[in-house]
Amino acid sequence: MLEFLQGLLTIRDSDQTFILIALIVADVGLTLVLGKKYYRAADTFVSVVLGLTYALTIAVLYGVVFALYSWVHQYRVLDVDWQGSVILFLLAYVLVDLAFYVYHWAIHVVRIGWAAHVNHHSSQYFNVGTALRASFVEAIYEPLMIAPLALLGIEPIMLIALLSLNHLYQYWLHTNHIGKLGPLEWVLNTPSHHRVHHGSNIQYCDKNFGGTFIIWDRLFGTFEEEKEQPVFGIIHQLESHNPIWVTFHEWVGIAKDVRKARSIKEVLGYLFMAPGWAPDGKSETTRVMQAQLKQQKEKLG
Repeated sequence: MLEFLQGLLTIRDSDQTFILIALIVADVGLTLVLGKKYYRAADTFVSVVLGLTYALTIAVLYGVVFALYSWVHQYRVLDVDWQGSVILFLLAYVLVDLAFYVYHWAIHVVRIGWAAHVNHHSSQYFNVGTALRASFVEAIYEPLMIAPLALLGIEPIMLIALLSLNHLYQYWLHTNHIGKLGPLEWVLNTPSHHRVHHGSNIQYCDKNFGGTFIIWDRLFGTFEEEKEQPVFGIIHQLESHNPIWVTFHEWVGIAKDVRKARSIKEVLGYLFMAPGWAPDGKSETTRVMQAQLKQQKEKLG
């Protein structure tokens, strides 16, 4: 099993790049053959720059993350040989996926989390290239959220490898070329579910956070089925193809709000409440807008 885990790390460190390139080439090729407009050069350029920056950050921080997981692991409350059987290995993967779900939910509903994640949603195009969009800050946030699993006795190398596998699974979800997949839609995250996640339609916002499995969203009330065509991007669309601005625009927004804050409570609100929160009660959070949409639909009968 150790050799298998080391193989996963090899995929993480090198082969993953080639897998991504192959997926992008296939997606672009099919897009051209079908005459669709799923790509735009300037948009893809931003995705590539952000992806390279994210990958570089992961490489630089690898030793730090491994040391963190090793430190937490020494305080483990369970002594389980998670590599001892296929069942335990799969269970460990399920736990990693659950932790990813919680992390993914958190970076949507806490503003300093959203500031790091918003660039992944900022593209108005949905394609495999979009999967590259990730902030270097997420390379710091995510390991911190996964670290508690080391308390369950999951070894550091296994945690890193399983998280890498979880990321690898999610790349193929970023495509318009695959429709609904029948019974698999009930258990697995699919392109249809992930299109919803990237939709800026009010009913689609903050939905379908799962990595590999969609069961978490079904269990915890964050699931939404793809019914109408998603409008990709964010509610207030970012009309920029400057990678620096795409990366930092929400941090700039937070800084401006913090500067005008009149109390420590308001500062904390701007940092840790949901995106769109306002101290005067005139918030434009996802929850508020979805409640308003529900009321409108009820009035229309």
